[in-house]
Amino acid sequence: MCRFAVVKLGGSVVTFKDRFESVDLDSLRFLSVQLSSFKGSGGSLVVVHGGGSFGHVAVSRLLAERGRLEPGDSSLIQESMFRLALIVLGVLREYNLRPVLHPPHSICYSVDPSSCMFDLIQRDLVLGLTPVTYGDAIPEGGSTRIISGDELAVELALRLNADCLIFVIRAPGVLDENGRVIKLLDSIDKLRVYEIKYMDVTGGIVNKISLALKASKKVREVRIVGLEDLENALNMRDVGTKIKSM
Repeated sequence: MCRFAVVKLGGSVVTFKDRFESVDLDSLRFLSVQLSSFKGSGGSLVVVHGGGSFGHVAVSRLLAERGRLEPGDSSLIQESMFRLALIVLGVLREYNLRPVLHPPHSICYSVDPSSCMFDLIQRDLVLGLTPVTYGDAIPEGGSTRIISGDELAVELALRLNADCLIFVIRAPGVLDENGRVIKLLDSIDKLRVYEIKYMDVTGGIVNKISLALKASKKVREVRIVGLEDLENALNMRDVGTKIKSM
């Protein structure tokens, strides 16, 4: 079993990405049951979630209107993501995960993940709490820029010395061009992905794999799995797609 895990819940898992600001409560509760079981077995945990039909849609609409993001747009995106984060927080609390929220715009100086201050997250872990954070908007350089949940998850796993980094998506893992799960990925160059089409302003599955490969150089267990296999992944079972850089 993992000792300390960073779990990234994809936006397509916690929301219905084809319905504006609509949360998939059934999926969120199903995931919370698995996280609660892991925590109850003595595991330590940080949860990161994506934007789905909240943040992604807000960014896409602003870009469609004027082709760029201005500093003042930060608040609109932050508000959208905060609404989602509070719902996620509430469900995690229902399952006794003792969540504590850490909005990235209040702990990150810029969208460079290395600028983020994780001292308070470390404090909460010591107290047996479950820190929660998410992809967010940050005003920077005369614009609004996005720090993704995937980037935060990787930075957290590396800097806090997690032994497991689990990305949860709708599919049962990374799929090949025939729709079959790729059991092991050790290089982005070998990949021909069966793309799942949905709105994503933070790079999609290929960027997720690139970040996961970076993390796997230090993190013992890195996997991309479907929501039904989260607990199995936390127990280090061979599910989904294992990411291991050569």
